[in-house]
Amino acid sequence: MTKPCPGPVAPKTPKLRAPKGACDAHIHVFGPYDRFPLNADRSYTPPEATIDSYRKIMAALGVERVVITHGSANGLDLRSTVHGVETLGKNGRGVAVLPPDVSDAELKRLDAVGFRGTRVVTKVRGGVSPNAAQDLARRIAPLGWHLQVLIDGPTEMVDLAPRLRDLPIPVVIDSMGGFSPQHGIDHPGVVALRKLLETGKCWTKIIGAERRTKIGAPFADLAPLANALLETRPDRVVWGTDWPHVMAWNYPVPNDADLLDFLLQTNVSEAVRKQILVDNPISLYGFDPA
Repeated sequence: MTKPCPGPVAPKTPKLRAPKGACDAHIHVFGPYDRFPLNADRSYTPPEATIDSYRKIMAALGVERVVITHGSANGLDLRSTVHGVETLGKNGRGVAVLPPDVSDAELKRLDAVGFRGTRVVTKVRGGVSPNAAQDLARRIAPLGWHLQVLIDGPTEMVDLAPRLRDLPIPVVIDSMGGFSPQHGIDHPGVVALRKLLETGKCWTKIIGAERRTKIGAPFADLAPLANALLETRPDRVVWGTDWPHVMAWNYPVPNDADLLDFLLQTNVSEAVRKQILVDNPISLYGFDPA
């Protein structure tokens, strides 16, 4: 029996007013468990978190578009994520978790549903390792998909950067590379991430501040990292909540409004915030123009 996760909290009204067409570029869905049971081999046990329950977050934050990243607790069973993307229709996109030997027919099916990438992870059971990156990249390149990478710790950024740079597809680094405030923006891993962003082939997501902060909301201690990434390539950054915040065992479950308001802690203009929330997701995920 894996450790159960606490559930998400009710959203409050954010200070930041999301622009029309704003996108939450990183959530997960789990369940309903009578239809889509969790994988037996998993690192955590989330409460049910369906796309219908997430709509309350959309309404509170003013988010219109959503990217569902397949959660590792679902294993390689994509049914709950497919259901979520299909439910959202033109305003939904998906990021899968796939083995390298996935069939061409399955890739075409997922592309038609609205999937635009696949994910590798380094630290949780039920996922696919970055060791599969090269094979996966070769398979998904004809679709124009990207590879999303969840890295466990700053040293992995340094080690993986050369391999990621040489892939023939765009790469999206989760959680601002997984760096904490104490690493500082001159850390070799942050430097490596910024160099990847400079190529234009790499993206990153502003998510996970609640996991790394030492002072809590509004997560001002993570602002220097976000600013450094945004100064490097503001056109290669998207934002997400990471709802429903799985594995929140050692820190408070965040209010999603605080995660949106984290953008107010950065130095960027309103125009750049719109770029992060609207324009960049259109470019990366192929949404219709807002």
